[in-house]
Amino acid sequence: MGVRGAAIATCISCASGGVMVIAYLAFFARTLSLTKLKLSAKSLMLTLRNIGYQCKIGISALLGEATMGILMLMGNIIFMRYMGNDGVGAFSIACYYCPFVFMIGNAIAQSAQPIISYNHGLGLGVRVRETERLAILSAFACGLAVTVSFCLAPSTMVHLFLDGQARSASIAITGFPLFSTAFIFFIFNLTAIGYFQSVEKILPSIVFSLLRGVVFLVPAFIFMPKIFGESRIWLSLFVSEFMTALAVVAYYLWLRMKKR
Repeated sequence: MGVRGAAIATCISCASGGVMVIAYLAFFARTLSLTKLKLSAKSLMLTLRNIGYQCKIGISALLGEATMGILMLMGNIIFMRYMGNDGVGAFSIACYYCPFVFMIGNAIAQSAQPIISYNHGLGLGVRVRETERLAILSAFACGLAVTVSFCLAPSTMVHLFLDGQARSASIAITGFPLFSTAFIFFIFNLTAIGYFQSVEKILPSIVFSLLRGVVFLVPAFIFMPKIFGESRIWLSLFVSEFMTALAVVAYYLWLRMKKR
């Protein structure tokens, strides 16, 4: 069915997952289930308050998702300006792999969040620190593994999408090792922001999301090729994530010193 078939398959995929969740909540969940909405003025006010609080905590997660869009937008604009269609084709392949890297970081952050937030609520700081330490170690290990994959097998990854003789393929093969230097800090930052969400430090989590998604990323794309040459466009994400990681570490150390 061509593109139409791909669209229908995507809808079936999303609908199947949604039906599974609704069926579980309606018929199988024991501790979490759908309840009738209370329509009293007090109940509605409490519901609105809770929704507002959830939105406030979730803004950093929204910005994390938006970072992917800004990365693709700025990358396409800058690659088109300096390398033309071939550069955009090469960068598009990197963009195909980025959501997988994002999912790894997001999985680590979301796996740690319920444990951290639960123990934070109980005031068990030791368990919070142990869980965060494990999450950070996992982030570094996964980031290193992804970086090594991009450095050792760029040709294999690129040839899944492009013919080896295409100029865009050679640009991507050269750029992948540079691009992958960002992934350790990319996953680390997602994990750290998830930690700040879990312990209700809403403002820092929003600030760090803005730093990596806008404040550092956009200027990096603009100035890296101007200062270091067009081949260094690939390092723009690294600059943004590395600078954000420095800010996260500095803030964390400041909190430790303040607590002492």
